[in-house]
Order: sequence, then C-alpha cells, then structure tokens
Amino acid sequence: MAIKTIKLPTGEEIAVDEWLHWPIYSALIGSGNVNGSGDGAPINLFAFSYTVSDRIPTTNPAPPGGPFIARTSDTNLVVRSKINHDEAIVIFSMIYEPFALSHDTPFGDPQAPNVSAVAPVLSASNLRRLQMDAMLALYVGANISKPQIQGPFSYFAQGSGATAFGSGDSLAVNFTPDGGGAPVSNLAFSYGTGGYISPRNQRRFQLPVYVHSDRTFKAKFWTPRGAVVGLDQNWYIRFMVDGIKRRPVG
Repeated sequence: MAIKTIKLPTGEEIAVDEWLHWPIYSALIGSGNVNGSGDGAPINLFAFSYTVSDRIPTTNPAPPGGPFIARTSDTNLVVRSKINHDEAIVIFSMIYEPFALSHDTPFGDPQAPNVSAVAPVLSASNLRRLQMDAMLALYVGANISKPQIQGPFSYFAQGSGATAFGSGDSLAVNFTPDGGGAPVSNLAFSYGTGGYISPRNQRRFQLPVYVHSDRTFKAKFWTPRGAVVGLDQNWYIRFMVDGIKRRPVG
C-alpha cells in the first residue's frame, strides 16, 4: 500500500506527492588572521537572508576578493529571508559544509616544518575554533526574538561533504622554502569535518520545524565573545535546512 499522506506531530497532514526532499541552503563568508593578528573577525551574520545575484553576507573586515556575489551554488532561496508563497518546508535538521578561502599560516613558512590544510580545505583546528566560539540559531516568523533551535556550532552535525582520511604520519617533502634553510620534512594533512560525513550524521530535531508558505525565516551565526582566537584561515560555510519541501507551483 502506497503512503499518500504523512501526519506531523502537530496533527497536520501533508500529501506526499506535493513534496520533495530538497534542502534549502545559504552560504556565509568570514575572515581569519585579521591584519596579521592570527585571530578571526567577529561573526554576526544571517544565512537565508539573500537570493542569487545579491551579495553574500561577510564579516567585517571581509576576506579579499569581494564583493562576493551569490550564485546558485551559494543559495537556492527564492525570496530574501522568506519561504516563497507557493512553497513550504518541514525542517528535520540543520547541517553545514565548511570550506577555506585561504591557506593557514604555516603553509610554506620555513620556520614551521608542517605543511597544513590547503584551500578549500578548512583545517581541523580552525573548524574546532569555530565550533568552540560560534553559535547557530534558527528563527521562524517576522520580528521574532525567540529561536526555534539554538545551540553551539558544535551541537550541529555536518552531514554533507567529502569524506577525508589522514594517517597523521610524517612524510618527506623534497623542497626548500624560499630557496634557503632546511627542507620541509613533515606533511601534516589536516581536514576539519564535523564528524563522519554521512546522511546519518545529522542531529535530527525531536520535533520538526514547519515553515509555512510566505513565512519569514533565517539562521543567525554569531560569536558572543567577538573575535575567534587563533582562526587563521578565511572561511566559507554553506548552511542547509534539511527536510521535505513543498513542490513549487508551475
């Protein structure tokens, strides 16, 4: 017997043939190693606040290369900070995928024999710094100050992305930085992932969040203490609300 309807915990029923498994995503961009300090810029940004061809929200200061104009790989939101009038989404989890926009500081430094994460790989240490300092919250409704979901960035599992494996062994690298000094001798590949990369690595909400048609919603990503101490890579994080999305009309 085919399943034609799903009953939500609220008692509302939705017709399966009108819905898709289609996450909505939105990226944010930030700076690391601001003015050579070795620290990351303070974060106070809202994802799902823009559409394609708008500027992607960035920290102040922003990484070089801006302004960053949104493409379809940065967001698939149709209306700024809102679900379109002919769509809706039932959110079961929030996931993310981090990227680096720069190398970390030790790369190619003769005084540091470790060659570490190369962009677009965000190093494990930098991801952990963001997980330690940043908060993530989901707001539904206009002029709402109470979030539907909120927790430290580390509370939310990654879920999406490319699985990477590193042995941690030291490897010989036969080149001499800057043409002088001792050759770099260790290759310490570092790839920051928020757990095992699998669709099962999602923190499923105890109750789904239903965002109705034409309803305002946004996700806030911020650091209560300001600067992210020790963050030395510029970053790009694509946030996703995962669940089932009402099929648009037409």
